[in-house]
Amino acid sequence: MSIPLKPYASLLTLVLFAVAPIAQSDVTYSQVSTAGVPENASPRRYGDEWKCDPGYRRDNDACQAILVPENAYATNASYGSGWACKRGFLIDGDECVAIDIPANSYLLMNASYTPGWRCDRGYEAVVDKCVALIVPGNGYLNDSGSRPSWSCERGYRRVDDDCIQIKVPAHGYLSDRGYGKGWKCKRGYKAEGEHCAIVTIPDNAYLSDTGDRWQCAHGFSRQRNACVMRAAVSDRNGVHD
Repeated sequence: MSIPLKPYASLLTLVLFAVAPIAQSDVTYSQVSTAGVPENASPRRYGDEWKCDPGYRRDNDACQAILVPENAYATNASYGSGWACKRGFLIDGDECVAIDIPANSYLLMNASYTPGWRCDRGYEAVVDKCVALIVPGNGYLNDSGSRPSWSCERGYRRVDDDCIQIKVPAHGYLSDRGYGKGWKCKRGYKAEGEHCAIVTIPDNAYLSDTGDRWQCAHGFSRQRNACVMRAAVSDRNGVHD
């Protein structure tokens, strides 16, 4: 039994007519998107714009090759020189020169500026060398700050290039502050010169929160070194309720 081919032929014809415009549009899009694209460039996905291939940079309507010097690599950035020096090298004009690393130092991971190295711990940069840092007795290396330094141990304070012991008076204790005398008076005492004097509290007064002075209780006002009832103060000033 033979199968009639006419219905199938008609169906095939309809499919071809439907596919043809799509194929034609793809060809047209390809022709339009690549038109006007210079050498060493590629069309952008949308519109009629184009961009230079990696290793090239736009110069008006053309793509010029980026000249990458020795010991450098292309960054493919649209700004700057378009290249950067490899690790261990620094930019010097249009070249990459090797970093001269002195003794007792190490190469920085991203050295984009001179000198490109940093001294080891315990050393400080002096011109183009790393010189050992002299730490006095009762001192220790301090890693804080932008440059290496040293600090004095607790109980000592820095005086020029030395660590001098802090003399704590009676009724005093060491302070953690990095400035001042280096000590504070205990609660109930106040600093007078290099000593701690007891705070004398008058009647109707109490020690303040700071611990080195007193203040009058509620209902009393200070009159020199005493606390007087406010009503009594008003009577003395000729004021009556």
